[in-house]
Amino acid sequence: MPKTDLSLLGPCGIYCGTCDIYVASHTGNQEMQQRIADWIKEHAHLECDTTDVTCGGCWGRLEEHWSADCKILKCAKARGVRLCSSCGEYESCTTLESFYQGGDYGSARETLKRIREVGVEAWAKEREEGGAA
Repeated sequence: MPKTDLSLLGPCGIYCGTCDIYVASHTGNQEMQQRIADWIKEHAHLECDTTDVTCGGCWGRLEEHWSADCKILKCAKARGVRLCSSCGEYESCTTLESFYQGGDYGSARETLKRIREVGVEAWAKEREEGGAA
């Protein structure tokens, strides 16, 4: 697995480097962007076209962020933490828990849990060796 770019690790535990929206946008893969836009129209019942499927990663420019109003990112910035797992309220955070309940974010939850256990550098090494999400 390629080297883990820690600047692509979102505060919630999502690794932007494997996020379909980030990858499609970053690589300019219009076919993938179209599939994502179609999925959003069908499942989220929102208007979406390929130009909407863009993201520069959680720590990229806010105007290129998939969800510029992300509560988790705003909270992390306000608290001065890069990852929710380093926040003093991580264990009882209702904002983070609500996010995890809203979609298929089990791997993001496990990422932060593992980072709390072994640290971010060790997590990245495990990931590169194929042992982490």
